[in-house]
Amino acid sequence: MRTLIVSALMLFANALHAQSDTLDDRLVALTYHKLSGETLDLKAAAERSPAVQRASGFDRPDVIKAEVARLESDLASADAKHEFVVRVNDNISEYDHDRGEFSIMFFKPGIYLDIRALGQQYRLVFGNAESLRAIPMPNKEEARAFDAKLASSGRFANNEIRFRIVGSGDPSGAVTGQHIIRGEIVSARLLDRAGNVVYTPHASAPPPATVAKSGDATANDVAGLHVGVRAKDLEATMQRMFGPVSRQKRSNNWFAGYQGALVVNDMKCMDLPGRKGGSPQPGTVCVTAWVDGSDVVRSIRVERVFSYMDAETFRSTLVKKYGPVSSAKEGGSYALGWGAPVDSSLVYDYSGPRTSVAAYYDAHDDLFSRSMNALPRIRVILQLVDAPWATAQRKCARIIHPGFARAQ
Repeated sequence: MRTLIVSALMLFANALHAQSDTLDDRLVALTYHKLSGETLDLKAAAERSPAVQRASGFDRPDVIKAEVARLESDLASADAKHEFVVRVNDNISEYDHDRGEFSIMFFKPGIYLDIRALGQQYRLVFGNAESLRAIPMPNKEEARAFDAKLASSGRFANNEIRFRIVGSGDPSGAVTGQHIIRGEIVSARLLDRAGNVVYTPHASAPPPATVAKSGDATANDVAGLHVGVRAKDLEATMQRMFGPVSRQKRSNNWFAGYQGALVVNDMKCMDLPGRKGGSPQPGTVCVTAWVDGSDVVRSIRVERVFSYMDAETFRSTLVKKYGPVSSAKEGGSYALGWGAPVDSSLVYDYSGPRTSVAAYYDAHDDLFSRSMNALPRIRVILQLVDAPWATAQRKCARIIHPGFARAQ
């Protein structure tokens, strides 16, 4: 039996289980490496294989060599069009009277299929899972009969899923870490314990990204603020929305193209030891907008302190605004990214996401809140970078002077 894991940060639900009599984990992993471009250490994978583990010390070098050759051949022949089938022991929710539907638990954000292959752990998610999650049933009499049938089986269903591997990363942003395999469901059906079809969900294509990977950066915004505009125009908007705006001169540790900044509540959203007045209070908003030599806004960071916000609200709200996530990380702060890649010197956190749009969820629980068992204050950071402009700056810097290309 394989276990389906729910990301602890995002969803607090019981683990589900999958049976995988027909799923070739090794082929799933190899197809993922071929499509995603993620490097696979063939020698290390070969050394972890059962054939090598069983080999004697004398035969081991030859067995490793043969296993590496087999991996190379299988990796080369992995086909993006190949369709896999897996059966998942699933559950169907209670009836949602407001929405007029039931929910299939496996298709909720944060759930992934645990894949063990090539001596590594992989997490398989489905980019179009949300399209299959709901079982619409607005007719109450029909829903009552369906609910009674589910109750008699403990709300159990065997979820048979046919899918392809399409890339890497969880577009919902709910599953983070290394080796995230992105699949796309071709078809699915729910079966009862006798193998009879209970329901057939409809699989739709994943939604398109609303944040373009390249092109016009001014089409995006954070908190209604845009890059690519004149500093004096943004200054007036910031003054109206957030309060007094100050001007800062260039700092040596900034990206080379930044020549100044517009600032509201400089660093007042951060917890700093010995700060007069104590920790930042809920409702505090801080804004920094960096400008270039022509006084055009090229990057904006908006920070806001909340008394509390759960991580699922953070995730779902931002995915609704910006679309499928292109990058996510957990550790230090939970973060989501969208859009074109940018240099690490341009982002809030060097460890990522290194994307033109990024959002961070930071929990701050001080000694007082811990002693009172209070929920931590949450700082949400949104940042937008004019990626085409930044790329042009890098290219220009490399032409003028190679050593100029890396910002401090």
